[in-house]
Amino acid sequence: MADYAELADNARARHEAEQQLAVRQLGLKADPQAYFDKVKTLIFTEMNKANVELHRSGAPLFGRNHLPTFDREIFVTFGTDLLCRVSLEVRAGRDFILASISGPPNGFELSRREYPCNNDASNLQMHLAGEAGAMVIGIRPEQIAVDIVSSVLRGKFV
Repeated sequence: MADYAELADNARARHEAEQQLAVRQLGLKADPQAYFDKVKTLIFTEMNKANVELHRSGAPLFGRNHLPTFDREIFVTFGTDLLCRVSLEVRAGRDFILASISGPPNGFELSRREYPCNNDASNLQMHLAGEAGAMVIGIRPEQIAVDIVSSVLRGKFV
């Protein structure tokens, strides 16, 4: 026979622990714009690293178009052919970074990729709600920057 009083106490304790974890996580959430700014800075760093090698080999170079009214977007060019638009998007309450590559022959979009924003300010790790000790490590800003720059060099996201 089941001891419902004990099960109810366990369920209440688990529910309270999950609520405390959710409240603590809300306090750790960083501003999505700050996360995007970090990704933006790292993209420019990766572009500079790539430009050293591209210049050495005589290939076209990366450039960037700065448009002051576009705080949530950056435009990265590769030579005169490819344009990569990287923007901070919010859809259904979730933040993500959208990168799309446009280019020849007609300037239409060739490829796109979405990166979920991992806004947890504490080491960029998130707790799973159902499991007390388990951690999920999201994609780091450095990985996003490297993937975007290398994908523009390839001409598409793979």
